[in-house]
Amino acid sequence: MKKRITSFVAAAFGAALLVPVTATAAEAVACPSSEFCLYYNSGLGGSHFVAPGDVPDLAGYRFTSSGAGQGQAVKNNAASAHNKTHCNATVYFNSNYGGPSDTFGYMNSGNLVNTYNENASVRFATFCG
Repeated sequence: MKKRITSFVAAAFGAALLVPVTATAAEAVACPSSEFCLYYNSGLGGSHFVAPGDVPDLAGYRFTSSGAGQGQAVKNNAASAHNKTHCNATVYFNSNYGGPSDTFGYMNSGNLVNTYNENASVRFATFCG
């Protein structure tokens, strides 16, 4: 019995030392400079996707950074966005830039309102500052 108690105490002590050390959520999923990112969760939370430019159909794209939603499809799953480009970026409800939309200016971010979890395409303004 004494041997069992000693083993239990040693295991419990060892487990206490194995507390994972991770970066803060903001550090883990920050949108890179000069990019437009869609986030899986509201409030710029969870995994993010970096738009490679105009995307007429988000089908086939996935959230790639660490965090909730990593590996999930971007189409109809984004909840917030951060625009670090010098162009306005618009997220559309439908593919091929149609339907209701949410537009983000330079350094603007926030939750999607008209396209919350119903986002199918992204387009950047033609002329930017």
